[in-house]
Amino acid sequence: MSAETDDWPILVISLGIATERRAVIARQLASMNLTCQFIDAVDGRKGLGPEWDTAIDRQGAVARYGYPMSDGEFACSLSHQLAYARVLDEGLPGAIVLEDDAILTPDFAAFYRQGQFRTADFIQFFCFAARIWRGPGRRSVSQVRLHRLAENAFSAVGYSISARGAAFLQASGKPVRGRADWPVDLTRIDALLTVPSIVLHPPPVSAQSYLADTRDNLAPEGFDYSAGYVKGWRRLVTPKSWASFLRKRLSREISPGFPQPGGG
Repeated sequence: MSAETDDWPILVISLGIATERRAVIARQLASMNLTCQFIDAVDGRKGLGPEWDTAIDRQGAVARYGYPMSDGEFACSLSHQLAYARVLDEGLPGAIVLEDDAILTPDFAAFYRQGQFRTADFIQFFCFAARIWRGPGRRSVSQVRLHRLAENAFSAVGYSISARGAAFLQASGKPVRGRADWPVDLTRIDALLTVPSIVLHPPPVSAQSYLADTRDNLAPEGFDYSAGYVKGWRRLVTPKSWASFLRKRLSREISPGFPQPGGG
């Protein structure tokens, strides 16, 4: 690392037993002359012990999603909370946070070395799909541009977070009643997305990290996602509906997707 970046460490969330996974991502970083610090993830594969009862809000999760969160989902959220706590407890200006199955691109190394993470409180490096505000965005590295997110985008495999952003996510995520991606509306801190992605994620059918293995299906089979929405003519008079209407017309959807087999 250089003097321009060493105050923003690269933190990798990984279970302590995931030695092979840790070795893989450490080798990726070493090939870029970068190093990382590991954060021992909370293990929820066999259920969370009673020591976590005060840190999570099971009823709050049901109220939010309409169904319970699994212990694995709670464990993942708790693990990302450990990263935010590391930033705040150590008085860091920010950090890069990666999950242990992240696939790093050459643009990630350039982004990090140039200190591009300093340009916003939150920059997401990968997502499965996103809505971004229309416009050219801001140039970053190579062909990468930074676009403002119009709404939260799923996936916490890689992102940068400033101390201000970490405080926001920490305060919004205690007690934990939401998934790691994300416990609160990130657009309130002007969240950005790298387009194209500078960190990739293995396809779901691929071998993944123990951390990822703790996640169950996001919703039970047959769940009615529209149950909590206003229906009929009332949709025309609610502020939430109008905000959604405007957001969809002023933004565009992108789907970065997964790396192809044999591809980069």
